[in-house]
Amino acid sequence: MCIMKNLIISLLACAVLIWRADAYTDSRPLLPPFPNGVCSGSVVTLPQDELYSTKSSPFNLFSSIENIMLPPRDVKVWMPAEYHKPEFRTHRFPVLYCHDGQNAMEDADSWTGSSWRLVGALTRLYERDLLRIEAPPIVVLVPCGDSFQRRHSEYGDLPHPVSQAHGEFMATKLHPYIMNRFRVNEGPEHCAALGSSLGGQASLQLLLRYPKIFGAAACLSPCFQAGTIAAVVSKSISPSEREDLRSKTIYIDNGGDVDDTRVPVIDVMDHFTMNDRWWNPGYWWLDTSLQPMIDAVRFALDQAGVQYRYEKFPGGRHNERGWAQRIHRPLLNLYGKEDENESVNMFD
Repeated sequence: MCIMKNLIISLLACAVLIWRADAYTDSRPLLPPFPNGVCSGSVVTLPQDELYSTKSSPFNLFSSIENIMLPPRDVKVWMPAEYHKPEFRTHRFPVLYCHDGQNAMEDADSWTGSSWRLVGALTRLYERDLLRIEAPPIVVLVPCGDSFQRRHSEYGDLPHPVSQAHGEFMATKLHPYIMNRFRVNEGPEHCAALGSSLGGQASLQLLLRYPKIFGAAACLSPCFQAGTIAAVVSKSISPSEREDLRSKTIYIDNGGDVDDTRVPVIDVMDHFTMNDRWWNPGYWWLDTSLQPMIDAVRFALDQAGVQYRYEKFPGGRHNERGWAQRIHRPLLNLYGKEDENESVNMFD
């Protein structure tokens, strides 16, 4: 009798613990801002000498020019916790290339002291079974150049030689390296690029330049320029390229002024940051001024019959803290289950 009583008590205690664990998991907020940092995943920094020509000399003109075009930098790779779990040891993961990678994951690393918290969003969406993939993707965090001028060149318009060098590096050096070193799925349907502002333009350019490698692009508050717009128009005219473009996944969004909803000139919360970069202007005018270029790309895509997702966020600011408030939207478009609208509604 005593043994049976103890057994019943033990079973009840286990049931309570399981219930409390479930309650804890479900009680975590699904709304942004999402968690900061690696979120139980792991990060490796790729050796520069394996990606860049770091040993330049007067006798190696090509390496010297290459270093001038794209100076070496630390590229980091985030792997979800599943990557190292025994049950996933034979699993191959999608890969997501992230422009301005220094701003994507860690608040302390971001140039404004606030990051997109992309990894936190991915992890939370996966925990809630909102993704159609078996495990979160590997995220390749590619930082921009160390100055605004260099960034504007690397992520610049399609004909810009430095922009072309950046695209070539991503497609012909970095991607093959990732394929060889990590358990990554092959094919454009498993390879996506994401970025904000000019990084959004650079992401779309990868899809336009290398359609056999990149199958999706997510562009947050993109700064599309004339050459990029012209390339979309050109592909929409060519029958073969039009069909190829129709096979891609494209996400575009922006904030800005809409009717009576205006972007505030100052948002005090922009300046409460996780590092000493407290001065964050917010660029309140940018999303509104970029609207005509976004409309031009959308018009070209519409004329070509290309399916894409466009979302407008009235009053949205043009900075990392603003993008962190909606980073789950492009991720759901890239990796969400088929009934994406139902998943998005969970955040409203």
